[in-house]
Amino acid sequence: MNQAITGDATLGSAGTIPAGDGDAAAVLAGHVAAAGTLPEASRRAAARLALDTIGAAIAAHDAAGLPGIRRVIEGWGGRPDATVIGTGARVPAHNAALVNSALARAMELDDVHEQALVHATATTVPVALAVAEQAGGVSGRHFTDAVALGNDIACRLALAVDMRLGGAGRRPRVMSLTYQTGVLAGSLVAGRVAGLDSGQLLDCLGVGYSQVAGNLQGLFEGTLTVRLQQGIAAQSAVMALEFARAGITGAHDALEGRAGWYPAFFGGRYGYVRDRLTGGLGETFRGDEISIKPYACCKYGHNAITAAIALHGDPGISPGSIAEVVVRVGQDTWDIICDPVSVKASPEQLAGPDGLALAQFSLPFMVATALLRGRLSAAELDAGWRADPGLASLLPKVTIVVGDADLTQDMIPEPGRVEVVLADGQRRTAEATRTPGHPEQPLDDAALHAKFRSCARRLGSRGTEALLEALTHLDEVEDMRQVARLTVPE
Repeated sequence: MNQAITGDATLGSAGTIPAGDGDAAAVLAGHVAAAGTLPEASRRAAARLALDTIGAAIAAHDAAGLPGIRRVIEGWGGRPDATVIGTGARVPAHNAALVNSALARAMELDDVHEQALVHATATTVPVALAVAEQAGGVSGRHFTDAVALGNDIACRLALAVDMRLGGAGRRPRVMSLTYQTGVLAGSLVAGRVAGLDSGQLLDCLGVGYSQVAGNLQGLFEGTLTVRLQQGIAAQSAVMALEFARAGITGAHDALEGRAGWYPAFFGGRYGYVRDRLTGGLGETFRGDEISIKPYACCKYGHNAITAAIALHGDPGISPGSIAEVVVRVGQDTWDIICDPVSVKASPEQLAGPDGLALAQFSLPFMVATALLRGRLSAAELDAGWRADPGLASLLPKVTIVVGDADLTQDMIPEPGRVEVVLADGQRRTAEATRTPGHPEQPLDDAALHAKFRSCARRLGSRGTEALLEALTHLDEVEDMRQVARLTVPE
């Protein structure tokens, strides 16, 4: 296992913690317990991501699978600790975290770190909100700090896996960094909100590690377990807090021990670089690099969608004039959102009862929709559009070409290259390397708030504006239970 051990990890105003030879789990637990005033830029980034995540959760109220998940959770009953977003139902904190996290992921509108490959905030926000409601009196400022710390750690945990997305050193991914880092980082978020000390946080992380699971098979097949597993990760994080507070000890060498997370899950397949996990801890916040999504689908397709939208605006292209659409991708994109193309481009399966989840992980659907509609919002995932005859006629014309060497990079999405071949032989091409919402091309507040208003429409205009106001001024919120109440329609 490749380790590059660093020296001290600086915590800014909170002092320093030496990395030493101890397990990195102790370093992270000490960091979360001791972290004082966080950089305002990182706190602002975390607050914007929280706003976006809660909006995505509200938008998914009727998404496939969510009514069933709610029925199961509400049927279990239990202590009314925390709110299920959008319903007003109150359930135990760990179960509220499950439903709300599944909601946040369900429409694929939630954020993602393009190198770490993690949907961090879809876990950290539901976890922090559920624990804050259970505890009562948790301020918006304390909530935001916990989300900022958790997002940073989730990204660092994933980035420390020495994984190449392309080229000769690429090994196909089968395990989910999102779900696994969600449990690990989420347990520290839960403990931070609850005010655990460093020893309790270390136990909390260890108990969380005992519940770590998550593979990519559901994503490959486009099943509803993608959103369910996101919720289970959040549930596991809150359960870790509950057990740690009850005195249940967890493994203290949970990350680097003989059967710790890195050796057990990645030691035989990838390397591990410790400096990516602990180096600059408290100085550099990797959560600041998280991208906010403009499109309601897997991030792997976003640059191709951006290129296709550019072609949608070409006056020389009409649906009837298109003979072929060629999309060039790298191997990782093929694995995640193209294979098998016979399924991902099937009009019948996309229009079927499981078509929504499939569409979110189908590059042919994404590109065809962007060409025809000039966007890919939640509205393009509904049954009417997925069964649209125009979409059905274009899908067979989408050709995926895999293997371009210069598409290989250690982040997603890869550069999007789309070529439209017209019936008269003319060709139109477009390429995109950055999508709006990327840190290098961030959404301004007006665009972010417009996305939120679109997502939160079921609250009504007055309810939407009240929640937006609260989330925009989290530092002024005295008790996060006020925010939770605002996520429920009047």
